[in-house]
Amino acid sequence: MWSPRSQSLHVGLSAQGLIHARTAGLWRSQVVACERIDCVAVADEESWRPAVTALSRLLAAQRRGKTSLHVVLSGRFVRWQLLPWRPELTQARELSAYASLRFRETFGKAAQDWQVLHAPQAPGKTVPACAIDAALIEALRSTCETSGASLAAVTPYFASAFDHWRGNLNGKTAWFGLIEPDCLSLGLLRDGNWMGLHTERLDGDWRHVLPGMMAQIGISAGLTEAAPPLYLAGGVDAPLPDPGLPFAWLRPKAQAPRAVADCRMALGV
Repeated sequence: MWSPRSQSLHVGLSAQGLIHARTAGLWRSQVVACERIDCVAVADEESWRPAVTALSRLLAAQRRGKTSLHVVLSGRFVRWQLLPWRPELTQARELSAYASLRFRETFGKAAQDWQVLHAPQAPGKTVPACAIDAALIEALRSTCETSGASLAAVTPYFASAFDHWRGNLNGKTAWFGLIEPDCLSLGLLRDGNWMGLHTERLDGDWRHVLPGMMAQIGISAGLTEAAPPLYLAGGVDAPLPDPGLPFAWLRPKAQAPRAVADCRMALGV
């Protein structure tokens, strides 16, 4: 049962560091604190390691009381594959094995060290599968065990944001993109079915990368619609309108506290 001393800590983990939002009470929408901790990359070290180290220090400094940790992972730490419907795969373990095989075929031996997860697959639907470095998951579990926190969830930012905003797409053919400071994730849906999904690293303005991603995914998916609407979200400042690349920017409600807007990645929106 919840008590006044219970608290939830929502953390967005990226190569640049971490953003954490603290919520309390019965409803996690009650944000009581928000902060960014910048990290510096270390040579010959995993890109996620500095942020996990910062998280360990953050948890160690927390006041006494039970902390439930919800981690949202940057697209830099997640790889995606789409699994088309295969009626011969009747068991969940068969689909899991197929997902792991797809990652090994695409990424080679590196995929042997990844933890592969996928959503439940409805008949006739393509389902996204993600792969995360197993060492990252283990580091998060170890950090929580040491600090006494409970690891409630580890979710890719793209998956969390899409689940939050999917109602805005109205079930039609549409693009959904998620912008982060150093990567861009883009998916194409048709009638609620995934047609393409890809993440690209950014070395500059995302506007220079997005049209090429749309063209590549659209060709592979056999896209015939003239110009499906483009919906964008992410933990960056709201982009200025672009007549050459029209889009709808998805943001938290205007009445939401400023802390919510500043901590979008930590909250997975």
